[in-house]
Amino acid sequence: MIFSFETLNILYVYVLLGVAVLLTVVCSAVLWRRAARLRKFTASEASREYVDEEHLPSVSVVVYAHNECENLERFLPLLLHQDYPDFDVVVVDDASFDGTRDLLSDMLPHFSNLRVTFAPEATRSLSRKKLALTIGIKASQKEVVLTTNANCRVMSDQWLRSMMRNFVPGIDVVLGFSHYRYRKDTSGGRFYRVFDSVVTSLQWVGSAIKGKPYRGISDNLAYRREVFFQHSGFSKSLDLKFGDDDVFVSEIADGTNTRLELAPESQVQTYYDNVPKAHHLLKLRRDYTTQFVSTKAPFYAQAFFSWMNYLRLGALIAAVAIDYTNVFTISASALLLILSWVMVILPFNRCCQALQAPGLTLSVPLFYLWRPVLTLYYRMRGISTRKTNLTSMYE
Repeated sequence: MIFSFETLNILYVYVLLGVAVLLTVVCSAVLWRRAARLRKFTASEASREYVDEEHLPSVSVVVYAHNECENLERFLPLLLHQDYPDFDVVVVDDASFDGTRDLLSDMLPHFSNLRVTFAPEATRSLSRKKLALTIGIKASQKEVVLTTNANCRVMSDQWLRSMMRNFVPGIDVVLGFSHYRYRKDTSGGRFYRVFDSVVTSLQWVGSAIKGKPYRGISDNLAYRREVFFQHSGFSKSLDLKFGDDDVFVSEIADGTNTRLELAPESQVQTYYDNVPKAHHLLKLRRDYTTQFVSTKAPFYAQAFFSWMNYLRLGALIAAVAIDYTNVFTISASALLLILSWVMVILPFNRCCQALQAPGLTLSVPLFYLWRPVLTLYYRMRGISTRKTNLTSMYE
């Protein structure tokens, strides 16, 4: 048999379509597995072993505040009126100058479970956030510390119960979940920010479900007070301005002493005045502190998925380019493209439901292609802004 250029082209087309089929199956399997793992976890929460009512631990909610007078006025009462037997709220005012001190002074006589302390204004070579949290934790007297921020709103008076019920014997760390107020974001790019937030959450949440916790969220993070001091607090990362949640969690958490809590009543909402700016800053900070976390597996897995995604699209484009006059090739490529989009959108939206995020539709596959580009941008931007993540004796 004599092979012509046309025969070779057809062979190449079939190989490319076969590669596209294989990559479609693999990419779909990865996403559906993530969605199934998350769904199974949330479904199993109701049947987990929890602390009974008589043995719920005492807890101090440590609230970090810097110029958050308006948010404290709205959200602090929600913390103080939690349905929980033994708790107090310790607000750490980090040198606010917007009326925060006056507000807290006015509230103190009305709430017996409210305590207030302050971070000194003049510091050198220290993270302001870590210093404030350390002061708040030292001021607390309860068994468990639950950290949050003044711009966070708890969604239920059962928040403390849903978090504290996880402190069965052997559990020292409970990872809660928080997300920004999606409806507050009306600026351009808001759909991508939802997508990116969900993908980022799936990485650390999925790793925690698999017994390899490496990150928490300071908006909703609980640990035993004695564990904080046993690990000398944040002493191992004093040169970092941030990392009070991810770097610190990597130090104290493992698969045996940590639990993840995702029940809707356990989640909190974070309010930002400028969501795009907050998202941008958090991306830069997270990208920098990622190098210090205990496992890189979720990041490698996401990078591998992105490469498979690009290869699949490249195979389809190449097949059409080689045999663009063949109706079968064009139809098969179009069918595979549509199928791959559907198989990406459906599991992603299932994950959105579990994480209280709004669902996305046709934009999801495009965002999966665009995200590695932006990740590279933030990586390069992070190199030039490296010093902003480090403490300085001149600040």
